[in-house]
Order: sequence, then C-alpha cells, then structure tokens
Amino acid sequence: MVDATVVSEFFGYVSLACWVFVLVPQIRLNYQRKSCEGVSLAFYTLWALGDLFNLAGAILDNLLLTAIVLPAYYILTDIVVLGQFYAYCPRCPIDEEHMERQPLIARTDKKSMPWPIKAVLAVVAVVFCIVVLGLYSEWIVQMGVRRAVAQLCGYSSAAVYLSAYVPQILQNYRLKSTEGLSALMFVVVTVANITYCLSILTAQPPTHEYLSKYASWLLGAS
Repeated sequence: MVDATVVSEFFGYVSLACWVFVLVPQIRLNYQRKSCEGVSLAFYTLWALGDLFNLAGAILDNLLLTAIVLPAYYILTDIVVLGQFYAYCPRCPIDEEHMERQPLIARTDKKSMPWPIKAVLAVVAVVFCIVVLGLYSEWIVQMGVRRAVAQLCGYSSAAVYLSAYVPQILQNYRLKSTEGLSALMFVVVTVANITYCLSILTAQPPTHEYLSKYASWLLGAS
C-alpha cells in the first residue's frame, strides 16, 4: 500500500510546479504586449495581500513545508506582475479620438469613487470583520495567541483570495472582453488549487483537529 506521506508530497510538488508556472503565461503576455490593459490592478493587489496573510499564517501555525514555500513564491511573482503595471501603464497608448470628445471642463455632478478602490475597501472591511469577530471568540483562549493569530491570518487570506476575483470579473463585464488575460493562467490556477487541497487531505487521516487546522487554507484554495 502506498504511504500517505508519499501521496501527499506528490500532490504537493505537483501543486508547487503549477504555481511556479502559473503566472508565467500572464507575465509573458504582458511583456509581449508591453501593456497590462485588460488585467485588473485591484485583482493582483488583493492577491498579493492574500499571499502575505497566507505566508504569515502558515509560518505561525507550522504548516506543511509546501504550504510555507508556496505563498513565499507567490509573493515574488506578485512583485513581478505589479512591477509590470508600474513599467507598462505609463506607456499605454492614449485614445486621442476619445480624448477629443471629452469636454474641457469635466462634469462634477456625478462624483463617485473609482470601482477598484471600492473593491479594495470592501475586502478590507471583510477582513476587519473577521479579525474583530475572532478577537472576541472564546477559541482564542483555548488555542493560545500564536495559534489564534495564525488562524486569523488564514481566514483573512481566504477572504481576500475569494474577493480578489471580483474586481477582475467586474472589469471583464465592463469592457465586455477578456483580451489581455491569459486563459492558461486560470487553468493552471485550478489544477494547482486542486492538488494543493489533495496534498493537505492525504497527509494525515482527516480528523476534526487536523481539518480545523487547515480549514482556512482549504477554503482559500477552493
């Protein structure tokens, strides 16, 4: 019979391999087009925030090695993509015809906050609610401060990950296009998340204590 540890490590390394490759298609597409048009800055900013929570929680809770290495690598790739936004956005071509049609004096009767900022604020509000609820929960006392903070980081990471796709979906809907996005990236993300969950679920018998420890990370990868 195959050792559960071997199976878990296999899925873990498959997931790691996928995550090593996951942003390569998008980074390559951005480089070829010399543009990040079509890609939501809010999406990647929130993704990077989720990765920071993920890494902090994984270290504090002493999770599997792959659960620590992956978010550390995610942060590096996030920096590359965010760097592309900084490098390419100033070079985005200006639609002169569209600019000519705009009035010289902008109308001020419809002031509204930009939707990416709204999305970021919404996610911050969700994370804040989770943290506040956690601070007043009895399980903090039962678990100990270190474990409680790790779990709060994990659930905050899950909340940010699940919310991060909203700005990209809204941008696709607004533009009525997915041009500029790499479909291969999202396929690899799906495979990586599935194998990541399998690496956790096959590492040990799924006891209540074990599942509760990894619940937030499983939620974030769902």
